[in-house]
Amino acid sequence: MRALILHMMVTLDGYAAGPDGDLDWVGVDDPELDAYLAELLGSVGAQIFGRVSYELLAGYWPEAQRNPATPGDAVLAPLVNDLPKLVLTSEPEPRLPWQPARRIGADLAAEVAELKAAPGKPLVVFAGASTAQAFERLDAIDEYRLLVFPVCSGAGQRLFDGGSRQDLRLVATETFPKSGVVLLRYAR
Repeated sequence: MRALILHMMVTLDGYAAGPDGDLDWVGVDDPELDAYLAELLGSVGAQIFGRVSYELLAGYWPEAQRNPATPGDAVLAPLVNDLPKLVLTSEPEPRLPWQPARRIGADLAAEVAELKAAPGKPLVVFAGASTAQAFERLDAIDEYRLLVFPVCSGAGQRLFDGGSRQDLRLVATETFPKSGVVLLRYAR
């Protein structure tokens, strides 16, 4: 059975995005953080996004591969672009130009059970707080990986908002001194 990893970038005060959905606080130049993300991307079989996040990232990563803005983009873009993308949406036939991609969400509980039962590498939920919350409500998350950025947003979209209690076990921590980002890994 494949594991499902929730991997999200959050502010110190628990926001996955700013008040207007902004993510300006995630743009750090940290080669060690980029190396960790490259290792993670190489270890998973597919990445899961909400539709809004998919559209936002589809506007960035293909171009970042052609014209990387940072050394990290040069390393990460081919990995992000080549991995299969599962897009959670209620739209029956969404436009998915950033390939390889396919829709999920018609019957999320059944689809998640099928995805986890299939052979292969773990799956990772990468973006979208409401998408993360949908997987949390299904009790489908096997491991939580939070990249905590050294900023307090004060407002925005909370990663965890009204979910049920989860008792977790700390698996590992890692610090990225250049950026001040801390990785927290928890298992069920």
